[in-house]
Amino acid sequence: MTSSLQQEAARKLNFRAKKTMMLAQQLYEGIELGAQGTVGLITYMRTDSTRISEVAQVEAAEYIRSEYGEDYLKEEQRKEKKQTNAQDAHEAIRPTSTLRDPNSLKGFLSRDQFRLYKLIWERFLASQMAQAVMDTMSVDLQNGSVIFRATGSKIKFPGFMKLYVEGTDDQVEERDKMLPDLKEGDEVFKKDIEPKQHFTQPPPRYTEARLVKTLEELGIGRPSTYAPTLDTIQKRGYVGLDNKRFVPTELGEIVLELILEFFPDILDVEFTAKMEQGLDNVEDGKIRWVEIIDEFYQDFETHLVKAEKEMQSVEIKDEPAGEDCEQCGNPMVFKMADTVNSWLAVISLIAGIQSRL
Repeated sequence: MTSSLQQEAARKLNFRAKKTMMLAQQLYEGIELGAQGTVGLITYMRTDSTRISEVAQVEAAEYIRSEYGEDYLKEEQRKEKKQTNAQDAHEAIRPTSTLRDPNSLKGFLSRDQFRLYKLIWERFLASQMAQAVMDTMSVDLQNGSVIFRATGSKIKFPGFMKLYVEGTDDQVEERDKMLPDLKEGDEVFKKDIEPKQHFTQPPPRYTEARLVKTLEELGIGRPSTYAPTLDTIQKRGYVGLDNKRFVPTELGEIVLELILEFFPDILDVEFTAKMEQGLDNVEDGKIRWVEIIDEFYQDFETHLVKAEKEMQSVEIKDEPAGEDCEQCGNPMVFKMADTVNSWLAVISLIAGIQSRL
């Protein structure tokens, strides 16, 4: 799906969501492949469906059988679980043909186009392969009365993992999860001892991948809105990036406080999800669009009038841009007005909501 494409591209390729969608658009619209002409290499890249056409499944099965052997072919076609509220107008993102393996196209694609196509091709093909079989292991290492215990896994049959392993937001070293071949009585030697004390940690700040995943889980937005949403909160100066994680700016914190005070319903995480469901009901003919808009605007107008009367201007400092000027070498900043009308800042945020309506 669009959300998993953006998450995996961020984890594995270090691509921002905006860049991922730009490259995917190019692959979808078509690439010049010499004598073949312009060929679209992937299916439509804005989708929340996991459905795969039967034709694509058959072609993938034939490729897996010829390249990896019968053991790597799953016994029966997996029935994909339909996502809640998925529109299902388009099938999942996949190569238009499994036979166009990434290496055969490398000479026609830019470096980033190749990397993204390879990611899509491998993930799709892996989804059509047999499951991996893992042995869960618990090993005791004894030295006199002292026992150390190691727990982890051992690959019994790689299955789809031979081609593709999904990335994670939390970086866990593979060596901490996978154990070597061991048998009872093996002699081991101390290499190093690292005493560590763990404390309860607050939830980590959002990366782009984690935020997209959260938006999807909460039912906020659609595949076409994830990348613009991430781009908007950065362009308007509500957040900055620190070590690839979102950090709120002073402007962002002030706007948040003002919206919580004057527009509490809009900041409820269920607001957008409920609105999306209502608009889906309009599309299905279950309710008239005027009723949805009226229900929203009755309360919104009341809050709007109050905000116009009571919301005050606030003073906001310039924000460091985190990079130096190419011409003079001095640190650059995001220039904020000495006094920024907080009302305008809030309106710029809720404008996105009104445009969706």
